[in-house]
Amino acid sequence: MSRFPAVAGRAPRRQEESERSRDLQEERPSAVSIADREEKGCTSQEGGTTPTFPIQKQRKKLIQAVRDNSFLIVTGNTGSGKTTQLPKYLYEAGFSQHGMIGVTQPRKVAAISVAQRVAEEMKCALGSKVGYQVRFDDCSSKETAIKYMTDGCLLKHILGDPNLTKFSVIILDEAHERTLTTDILFGLLKKLFQEKSPNRKEHLKVVVMSATMELAKLSAFFGNCPIFDIPGRLYPVREKFCNLIGPRDRENTAYIQAIVKVTMDIHLNEMAGDILVFLTGQFEIEKSCELLFQMAESVDYDYDVQDTTLDGLLILPCYGSMTTDQQRRIFLPPPPGIRKCVISTNISATSLTIDGIRYVVDGGFVKQLNHNPRLGLDILEVVPISKSEALQRSGRAGRTSSGKCFRIYSKDFWNQCMPDHVIPEIKRTSLTSVVLTLKCLAIHDVIRFPYLDPPNERLILEALKQLYQCDAIDRSGHVTRLGLSMVEFPLPPHLTCAVIKAASLDCEDLLLPIAAMLSVENVFIRPVDPEYQKEAEQRHRELAAKAGGFNDFATLAVIFEQCKSSGAPASWCQKHWIHWRCLFSAFRVEAQLRELIRKLKQQSDFPRETFEGPKHEVLRRCLCAGYFKNVARRSVGRTFCTMDGRGSPVHIHPSSAAFLLLSEVLYQY
Repeated sequence: MSRFPAVAGRAPRRQEESERSRDLQEERPSAVSIADREEKGCTSQEGGTTPTFPIQKQRKKLIQAVRDNSFLIVTGNTGSGKTTQLPKYLYEAGFSQHGMIGVTQPRKVAAISVAQRVAEEMKCALGSKVGYQVRFDDCSSKETAIKYMTDGCLLKHILGDPNLTKFSVIILDEAHERTLTTDILFGLLKKLFQEKSPNRKEHLKVVVMSATMELAKLSAFFGNCPIFDIPGRLYPVREKFCNLIGPRDRENTAYIQAIVKVTMDIHLNEMAGDILVFLTGQFEIEKSCELLFQMAESVDYDYDVQDTTLDGLLILPCYGSMTTDQQRRIFLPPPPGIRKCVISTNISATSLTIDGIRYVVDGGFVKQLNHNPRLGLDILEVVPISKSEALQRSGRAGRTSSGKCFRIYSKDFWNQCMPDHVIPEIKRTSLTSVVLTLKCLAIHDVIRFPYLDPPNERLILEALKQLYQCDAIDRSGHVTRLGLSMVEFPLPPHLTCAVIKAASLDCEDLLLPIAAMLSVENVFIRPVDPEYQKEAEQRHRELAAKAGGFNDFATLAVIFEQCKSSGAPASWCQKHWIHWRCLFSAFRVEAQLRELIRKLKQQSDFPRETFEGPKHEVLRRCLCAGYFKNVARRSVGRTFCTMDGRGSPVHIHPSSAAFLLLSEVLYQY
């Protein structure tokens, strides 16, 4: 049970709120996300009015620029109003008379919250004039004129409507994040205009919006299209390299201790103003909050603090798996005499804007998906941020006044370890899903597809090999009937294979809960506080024991079924240290997957099989249909070796039910 948010100091303590109980006792989790102020510069919590933005002075010129060009790049600092105001301007200028105005976001939390904000400003019900669509959640209607969606949802739409006939404008927002799907959309939209399809609407416009990116390169990719710059309103930010860590310190306690030391120095020696600290993940954030609270509790505010108006420090964690109410607290102003300190993942650098920040502590690292060719898996790794990301972080200190950015690394680390820009996902992650999508769009030569940054050919060939092994494509590279079915599922290809195999055996009831649980965030609550760690671990072991004791897949199924049948799912989750919000999402996902399976099985040529055997053997058979490559055999001690011909050593994580396992394992990436 977390003590945060909490106030440390001589000021009256705010009543401690339990993160865990607030999370678990929500009977129906809200769709509103923490990005309520993402690129909005809002001055009120409730909204309903349109605030002032730098983009407003450019309104007429910007609308004309969209009219005059098939492609347009719009750039401006976070807070300039690009995300919320431009779609409204285009709607008011009549663009929606020819089709929807579609706006993509890399994150679903941003797509949902921005849609809610714009609906409030336009005084309409969400899902009517303004709507959103994210994976497993479509809040739009025939009336929708402005539709916010994840980039993956737009890619899925293109599968059924390659010429985008339902849209008048496509806005690709946050392009600087260079997600895999956004890069594929770049190529598809360029190809759509190059081919001059007779079915393409002549008035279709494409706007690419970015805060920081190689703009000249992007302009050249889209035929030297114009770049429209929205002047920002940033105040000067002084930077300081603290020289406290090097690249080898990112995974030890020195990294967290350095962050806490710098943060505490700011609190003691700098004048009033809130602090934003960047760390890599939930564990590091919770640990830092605990250490910072202990240090702040020992401060003598009569002698130790330079700013005599300060009486305490309000410590607020911020990461993606927090509940909506918990996330929203970071936007509330602190009580009088209290300095607010938000300790956050990289989400605070891109998808939200927090007013009052004057000091930024840049930890210099981020968690990033990278493909491991030895294992054939995408692995989440801690890596140095890029220089452009570092500049975005420091810019958070200069939104409302002059500020300071404290970088805990050295200038040498900046020069030698940090790339200039974010390495695009397309150059570092598996391409299996997008290659299948391109094949289903009749793009046979995926190597010569117009990529902004061509991926390593090895990644493309590996994707083709995996699709062939799954029977999604044939020997000549053409999509099979199975491949056409797989692309309809919003799941990774290997998991889709397992689900379709279960359907062919008429045992989808066994696998759909597992697929749903694998499609949401980690459902297990693992508290940092030692007082609660043992209790949570014991509850999780009990759940694993009910599934046989050595099978994580079966454990997920047990959690799903027991929670759903409990009659009081929120209370059940609280008792067993499970995230109710994640379980609620899994219930919705399972229902949608079940509907897809129902439609698939109605097809006359759907293959059907029979298999006689116990339930655990049926489950193993289905999982192996998708994860046949992910098999490892025990080698020496707790080490396993993959059975893919490479014999790569792998280890089972201690949190797994299979940690004390047998001779063979099948693993999910």
